[in-house]
Amino acid sequence: MAELTTTAKILVLTFLVASMLSLGMQTGVSDLRSLVASKSLLVRTLLANFLLAPILGVALVLLLPLEPHVAGALLLLACTPGGLSAIQFTSQVKGSAALSVAVMCLLALLAVFVSPLILKLVLPTSVRMVIPYGGALLFFLVFLLVPLLAGMLLLSKIPGAAMKLSKLAALVGLVAFIGFMVATDAARKLAVGEIGLTAVGAMLLFIVASMAIGWLMAGSARDAKRILASATSMRNAALCIAIVETSAPGHAVLVPLIAFSLLMVPTNMLFSIYNTVQEKRRTRKVA
Repeated sequence: MAELTTTAKILVLTFLVASMLSLGMQTGVSDLRSLVASKSLLVRTLLANFLLAPILGVALVLLLPLEPHVAGALLLLACTPGGLSAIQFTSQVKGSAALSVAVMCLLALLAVFVSPLILKLVLPTSVRMVIPYGGALLFFLVFLLVPLLAGMLLLSKIPGAAMKLSKLAALVGLVAFIGFMVATDAARKLAVGEIGLTAVGAMLLFIVASMAIGWLMAGSARDAKRILASATSMRNAALCIAIVETSAPGHAVLVPLIAFSLLMVPTNMLFSIYNTVQEKRRTRKVA
């Protein structure tokens, strides 16, 4: 977050708090319990994000002629799921608020502990990482878990009003998300221009292929496919940036990380629009 302007920081935090509050007001405790009981989907989600996506990243680094700092960024991203921007797209799947919350929170939390272990396996032994465990956990607690629980509490106490407030919070989150993308657009475009076409192509290939991994690993339910596809393709660039900033060497890696954060949003936006159009077509056919 240190690279962002004050305005951008306020916008992204507003987006997270409002979005989690909105999802909390759509999610009951019983909904989360039923998801936890779905061990098959849980296992497939973890395999897609902590095994298959890292393998994909390693394969691309070995096969493509990437600059060392770009290869390092791609490996970091491949091993670090839980991209917070994914909530803007997974929350759009109607009737799947509980699944969206569960997947995002699970991946964002586990990434703090599991991703460093995977990175030790794929990065050169000469690379020494410093993981900001305290800051990452505090961020998760304050900006994700607290608003989520607050929303769930409102749903249990005032269910009628909570549904209306949920729509308002979702609107605030959407406006903040758009504002954040506009506020950081110039810096992200500059980063994309600096890394070159080969690096951009590698990142787009990773995004699309990891999206396919999530889609295939989700099973037969279309809603689960949409959520897991976006969640798997949108990696945790914020955590990767925090790791790089607290680790002395490798600050050149920041540029491709910022570039990736630009590329994964429009890709998922197109994916979301396509699925929305397809859903409307199926609804018309049934009617």
